[in-house]
Amino acid sequence: MGQSSSSSSKYCPPPGASLPPPTVATIENLPLDIFPDGSSFLTQYQGESWYPTTTFAIQASIGGTTVFKHASYRTGNGIQVPSGDVSALFEKQTRIASITKAFTVLAVLLSKGLIGWHDSITKYVPQLDKAGYENVTIAALAGQTSGLGRYGYTADISVTPGSNPEDLGLPILNETLPDCDPYPGSRICTPQEELAMYNTFKYFPPSPNSVPLYSNTAYNLLGIALSNVYHKPYSMVMDELIFKPNGMTHSGFATPNDTANAILPATKEDKWFSPPFGNYDPSGGIWSTPDDLFLWTKNLLDNKLLPPAETRAWLQPASSLPSLHQLVGAPWEIFRPTDLNIKSTRPIDVITKSGGIAGYASYSIIVPEYNIAIAITAAGNDAGPAMQALLPATVKPLIAYADQEARKQVQEKYVGTYSSSHTRSSFIVALDDGPGLALKTFTVNGVDVLKVMAKAQNIKSANPTARLYPSDKDSSGKDGKERWNILWDREITGDGGFAQMQCGSWNWGEVVRYLGVPLDTVTFHVGERGNVASVELPGWRTSLVKSE
Repeated sequence: MGQSSSSSSKYCPPPGASLPPPTVATIENLPLDIFPDGSSFLTQYQGESWYPTTTFAIQASIGGTTVFKHASYRTGNGIQVPSGDVSALFEKQTRIASITKAFTVLAVLLSKGLIGWHDSITKYVPQLDKAGYENVTIAALAGQTSGLGRYGYTADISVTPGSNPEDLGLPILNETLPDCDPYPGSRICTPQEELAMYNTFKYFPPSPNSVPLYSNTAYNLLGIALSNVYHKPYSMVMDELIFKPNGMTHSGFATPNDTANAILPATKEDKWFSPPFGNYDPSGGIWSTPDDLFLWTKNLLDNKLLPPAETRAWLQPASSLPSLHQLVGAPWEIFRPTDLNIKSTRPIDVITKSGGIAGYASYSIIVPEYNIAIAITAAGNDAGPAMQALLPATVKPLIAYADQEARKQVQEKYVGTYSSSHTRSSFIVALDDGPGLALKTFTVNGVDVLKVMAKAQNIKSANPTARLYPSDKDSSGKDGKERWNILWDREITGDGGFAQMQCGSWNWGEVVRYLGVPLDTVTFHVGERGNVASVELPGWRTSLVKSE
């Protein structure tokens, strides 16, 4: 992972974006060679086994501009769409399942004056057994580390129709469970019965805050907490805190019964989970439309759900997984793919929440580095396999396109020579195959700052190099100023040593200040037409003008 202009994988970029995200003009669909248009998208998947049975809708935006919108429907799914009017699909309700978990956590975050993130759940659901739940915090429930199991009574084979314990070699015991919540559409447990389940020792969460374990019952508890602090039903809390403020007029928890307005199973043989979820509403009960889900996803990316700092805190990972490319948030499923068609190979954070139950599958996706928002919904007997194909098929080319546009715009906006003949100062910026921008020359008052600063950081190189990376998202672009940071490259041996410990770029910034001002910070000044006119070097108290 040592530096090399010919192999970008040998750089150690700092955390965060490599370049500013691109701006994109309003277009209906991306070019065919970058992202498939409607007809080729269909052609690509017509041979797949899931295609004949699956209705799906995809929308994507870059920087708030919708760049792709495509839908495909199968009348055999029970959906009624006028011939040729596929656009109607975007306004039809579908079950988004476990994406509901993100809505439930958002409601908790919007209730920070009423619910403390690090408080015990027993503070808000005092009927819970103190010994069993005193160490279970709101954060642990939201981040899948509470220790609670996936389900309560639901899916227990002793009460699930068609299940026979003896088929698994299990003994027949003289015990029974309450005849409630065994499956969606069955009798819903009363509040007393639900709390009795949580307070039964068999369901106690072992070792909270140990490792992530996917749990639906954790979010059901968060739903109870929300209902308790607002003194109203959970569904009403969600409507008032999220659906109405975000203009999600076609989202809620009531199961639709009209195929003219929703995607529903065509026959009883289609075993879709369309009945009411009852106590599992906080975990997966929302019905929404592709348009509403896309609007919510864009609002998340645009900091319209929470202030920027709170949004960034919410999107942080909370736990790691055995895979080097997956992390868990609250409740995010964060992927870090490296097989993307981008110039500078590095992990890109793809922050998602998925939903998947029989008959329905969905994804809400954001890629903060490129300001990408994506919503995908699918319905049908093979909705799950369809979503597994549609996710990478959408994300990968969209990131490649955004990366290409970002590099093109950076080339036009920043690259060039900034200088001052009076102070014998020069600052030359270039774009190559590495991350960020290459800083080719950095001299002030005749001093070769590249060499002097490298020496100050104990970087032993005869010809030290450095790169520029965007920083300070809150202030970037305000008053025509954009703050970037300089990171000096360091020699890395082999693959970076044990656990790539030599690539510790997060620990290499802001090592020298002068009278309180960091010397690795520069500010680009942007003109009225979006062009960069000059660069300010705050530590040296000087500005250099860009050559035409």
